[in-house]
Order: sequence, then structure tokens, then C-alpha cells
Amino acid sequence: MLFAAHERGHGNYHILRAKVLPTNPEPAEPTGPGGQDAITLQRTPSAFNGEPEFLSATLLPGRGMNLLQLTAAVPGHGEVPILFSPSLSAADRVLTGSGDDANGSVSATFGAALLVPWAGRLSGVSTSSSSTIESVWQGQRLTFPPAHAGATSSTLGLLLDLPADSVSTDSIPDGRSATAIYHVGSFSGDWPSMMNLSVLVELSGRTLDLTVTAQNIGQVSMPVGIGWHPVFALHGNRANVQLTIPSITRVEIDHRTGMPSGKTDLLQGASGNLIRARGTHLDDLDLNATYTDLQSSILGDGPIAEIRDPSAGYGLRLTPLTANIKFLRVVAPADKPWIAIEPDTNVDDPFGHEWTSPDQTGIVTLQPGETMQWRVRLEIFSLATPSVAPATSASMTSGVTKTQ
Repeated sequence: MLFAAHERGHGNYHILRAKVLPTNPEPAEPTGPGGQDAITLQRTPSAFNGEPEFLSATLLPGRGMNLLQLTAAVPGHGEVPILFSPSLSAADRVLTGSGDDANGSVSATFGAALLVPWAGRLSGVSTSSSSTIESVWQGQRLTFPPAHAGATSSTLGLLLDLPADSVSTDSIPDGRSATAIYHVGSFSGDWPSMMNLSVLVELSGRTLDLTVTAQNIGQVSMPVGIGWHPVFALHGNRANVQLTIPSITRVEIDHRTGMPSGKTDLLQGASGNLIRARGTHLDDLDLNATYTDLQSSILGDGPIAEIRDPSAGYGLRLTPLTANIKFLRVVAPADKPWIAIEPDTNVDDPFGHEWTSPDQTGIVTLQPGETMQWRVRLEIFSLATPSVAPATSASMTSGVTKTQ
């Protein structure tokens, strides 16, 4: 104290104070896409496994919990990216929320975006504002953004650019998990009722489980569809990649509109038939089709889509775990090093006049207080593992419950 008094008397107290008293730095502002920091779930690979296993999952809570990247350790190949995605810094530069990314459109071009409150596209007519389009559900008008200026079809849902209200992470056996909560309400007045949404991502050595739970917290019913748009990277020679889709039926497309015709095609013996257990080589196939009447596997928990990529040394199985997932949309352009397999509860354009019955569309009418769950599992495996053949029965949960 005497020393401090002496220094103060000589005009040096401010120097002493700066050296002795700690300062509290300003908290760093989030810098990730959507204004929220990215989350990376990381796990340590097994030293004695000798099998492919997941290493990390990078998630964007500020962009509707898009799974930006998923990596795996593959024997003989090192660390391999599973998804077709840019780096986090590059994603941050293009996920701006404006221009081409208006309404979050760019989120659906890489990584694995969640699609809520519908999956796929909606058609509609332009409103007087010209910045939205509208359709009709049970006599109510629904408004939503177009895919781009002047378009008469929508973006892939309304969650693509929304930030999370809360995020938490936790440890699970052999891995990590993350939970994000979205109080989306009526999506800024575009949807008939109010919704709360939770997203749970669980990463372990062999599996990535993704669970989305939507609850109607409003006073009236509302339509709900949920989907996921993972864009899987293909490594090396695309022609050697083998694809299995557990269906011989796909939605027929009206080539004048690019939207469903309301009918289905039987593909037995046709070029789009991908049901063979050991897979169909992609070769020069150019795929853009929605498969329905999904057939469950004999040994699995539900219908299994499978990708086998010999150049990368691993295979992937995508399994819907809730029975409300009725459609698998497959997009694989012949000139691109990626393939998207989209497990959706609803078909494209579910409010269109082409459907003779709402039951054909997969859209769920969620009453006040009801909860809808959507769950999918992604599994990585060695190419020495046998394929899982499809069967005709399912062992999945329905996905819709009432809140007590």
C-alpha cells in the first residue's frame, strides 16, 4: 500500500493499475454461417477396429442445423470426407442470406440440409408482392418463397436459414451428440399454426442418428413434412459406384411442369430399377427420381438405401427409422461427383391438384398438441460386408404422437 501511494504521488498509479488489475476481454462474437458458431462433434477412432468409422460431424446451428461435413477414418485411405461440401470458411462466404442465398437456397446445394415444414418443392402462383408464391391447403392459403426470382416453385422448406434458439452438446457411448432447439412459430406468418422444433444428432463410430421432432404448439391444425438432403461425395471413378434403392416404384413426372403427375411408374426391368441387393453400377446413369412403396430389409429396421464406393473403400447405408418416411428422392447427375439420397415424409408438390387423395402425398396434418418425429440412421461399413436384401415388411415407429 505504501508502494502504491508512493507511485500515485509520482503520477505512476495508472501504470501500476494497468499491470496489477486484470481486465475482462470482450466476448467474441459468433462468426459462423447464420451468425452462430459451428459445432464439431469429434470422437477418437478405435486403435484395434480395422473397419471404417466416423470421426467428426460439423453442424451449422445458424443455418437450420445443416450437417456441413461428416468425416470417417477408412483403412488404407486415411481421413475421408463423406459429404460433398466446401470448407467452413468457404461456406461462411456463400451462406450470406442474400442474392443466390435468399431464403437459404444455397444450403440445399451441399452438406446435408434439413427440410421443414415440407420436404422437396411446392408449386404455386405469384402473389401481388411478387416476392412470394402461394398454394392452398384445406382451404387455407399458404405463402412461401420461390426458389429464385420469378419461379413458381419453392425453396426446400423454411428452415434453411434459421438460427437456433439454444444448442447443447453431450457425451454418448462411443461418441458425442448435439441438440438444437428452434422456436420457429409460424415461420414469420407463412404457416397456419405455431411450431417448436428440436434436432438431435448422435455420432458414434459406425452410425450417425438424426432425429427431428416437430410439435404443434398453436391453436389450429397445420400440415407438416420433414426431409433431409444429404449430398454424398463420390470418390474416384463414378461408374464403379453401386447404388441400391429399396423400391421398384417411382413417382411419375409431368415433363411439362417438372412436377409429379399424381401417378407412379412400376420399374421392374426398367433402367431406373435400383433394387438389386448388390447394387446397380451408376455408370452414366443420370438420376432424378422419387421412389415410393419402400420395402424393408430382412435384417434391418426399415428400408435401406445403400451406396458402395470402391475408390473410397467404404459403403454407406441410409435407413429411415420412422414409418412416416415414405419417399426416397435420388439425385445423381451423370457429370457430378456426388449423389443425394433424400428420405422424405412427403412427395414434391403435396398441395398440388394432381393428387386425388391427401394420403398419396405423405403430408401429415398435425393437430394442436401433437408431435411428429422423423428419424434416420446413416451407417458406414466395410465393402467386405454383405449387402442387406430388401423384404416386404417394416419395423418402424409411426412418428406421430399426442402430447399428454
